[in-house]
Amino acid sequence: MPIVTLSTDIGQADYIVGAIKGQLLSADASNNIVDITHQLSQNNYQHAAYLCNNAFKHFPLGTFHIVIVNLFDSLPAYMLMAEHKGHYIACPDNGILTTICGTKPANILAVEVDTSRGFGVLACTRALASAVKKLHDGYAVQFIGEPITNIKEKYPLRPTIGADWIDSHR
Repeated sequence: MPIVTLSTDIGQADYIVGAIKGQLLSADASNNIVDITHQLSQNNYQHAAYLCNNAFKHFPLGTFHIVIVNLFDSLPAYMLMAEHKGHYIACPDNGILTTICGTKPANILAVEVDTSRGFGVLACTRALASAVKKLHDGYAVQFIGEPITNIKEKYPLRPTIGADWIDSHR
């Protein structure tokens, strides 16, 4: 029974979160879906990474973490899925992956978003639901997505501390 977490900036004022859960359950009724938060800030990637990292480490290895933040600016043709420290992280290619991981994961897949049945957040999560199902069923990587190395990268601020000064850089 795969565990799938959801961390989003969608809020809970409409049907979208419920529809995402429906897609995950339709793809695999044995999914155990856990909400981390739906109140992430669209623009504060460091805060999103802080929340995700502090929650993710308490889940068993092999957990799938879907992170949707700032997806609404430009809906992507693909979503990223990467293995990091024994967990799978799925998210848009907008820099949130490297912000969460603190580094660029070695193996990243681009999971194609099929827009033939509609375009929007639900098209993106439908693609991720299918990818989670395939990974859980043991499909080879080439049936899940295309390997990708050129992704958007953003990193947390790194402090440098001196005797009487503090500076920060990316």
